[in-house]
Amino acid sequence: MKRDIFPSSATVAVAMSGGVDSSVAAALLVEKGHRVFGVTMELWSYADAPASGRSCCSMAAIEDARAAAARLGIPHYVVELEDVFEEGVVRPFCLEYSRGKTPNPCVLCNARVKFGVLLDRVRSLGADFLATGHYARLEREADGAATRMRRGTDEQKDQSYALWAVTSARLENLCFPLGEMRKSDVRRLASELGLPSAEREESQDVCFVPAGDCGDFVTARLSAMGIDVRPGDVIDVAGKALGSHRGLVRYTVGQRRGLGISGADRQYVVELRPDTNTVVMGEKRDLLSREFTCADVNWLSDAAERLPLRALVQVRYTHQAAPALVEEAAPGAGLGPGQRLRVTFDAAQSAITPGQSAVFYDGDTVLGGGVIESVTRR
Repeated sequence: MKRDIFPSSATVAVAMSGGVDSSVAAALLVEKGHRVFGVTMELWSYADAPASGRSCCSMAAIEDARAAAARLGIPHYVVELEDVFEEGVVRPFCLEYSRGKTPNPCVLCNARVKFGVLLDRVRSLGADFLATGHYARLEREADGAATRMRRGTDEQKDQSYALWAVTSARLENLCFPLGEMRKSDVRRLASELGLPSAEREESQDVCFVPAGDCGDFVTARLSAMGIDVRPGDVIDVAGKALGSHRGLVRYTVGQRRGLGISGADRQYVVELRPDTNTVVMGEKRDLLSREFTCADVNWLSDAAERLPLRALVQVRYTHQAAPALVEEAAPGAGLGPGQRLRVTFDAAQSAITPGQSAVFYDGDTVLGGGVIESVTRR
């Protein structure tokens, strides 16, 4: 098994966001002698609703990517994917919020847009591989086929959690040049190379939400779809009325700030009930749970053939993966998107949230993942 290497004669397209990571990824590939060109996705109608200045899909980011490519002496192209992004990421993101869930847009973007449509586009332009600045590692067999995804060396920046939904067939044409590097070394190298992104701030989590409130953005989008965001009741875990909320889309499990409930000392959102349009609040201990189910499963290994299995399971980007048992929720349903899994942690975890991703690891190797569907509360 080899690390993420391939023939020096390969043509590599680099998805350049204008940030330091993708710029350095391009620089490393140029240094290794590959034929390299940069591509930047135009995902937003900037005249209608400008993205945040810290966004990876703002007009400023496109200009930064163009400047980085010029500095490296490589061609640069802008690929218009606004409609794809709208239908594949923004619309489902808003619809999931209306269902009382908290989706991860980066997972959708990686699987459907970046390593879906964009990969197909650059392949049609003659690229053998699509590279990005993700902090994750791929290992390949001698024939160059990618067979395993692993966490990035920099534990603080590892992004494998957001890559679980990329199908294994797509891995063969991907590369992550920064997988073995640390962020501090990436910034240092960018500075040495005189790249304009060397000191650029990190992009924000939800790149397409303009400066302001995510709840306002989702409410406006749902209204345009003919879906009303209605106020409703806030209760405690015992069912006692505490007040009212402004719409489920403004809340997520584990939230403590901005609840609008007077006199509630150290209260947290414990559950969202879309069937009754109710927000349930409780104490920190009420956030603990051991078991959940997940759907939309994607495997990046042969682990599915070994169910039930023991794995380390991570349930949000900042969560420390914990030991758990992973088994079929409905035995005999088969593999693929229709498969549902039941995950039982050895010890209770806090704020497991429907809509977020559950990613399964064997050490630092990604086995697969799925979307959290429902949580068994205490």
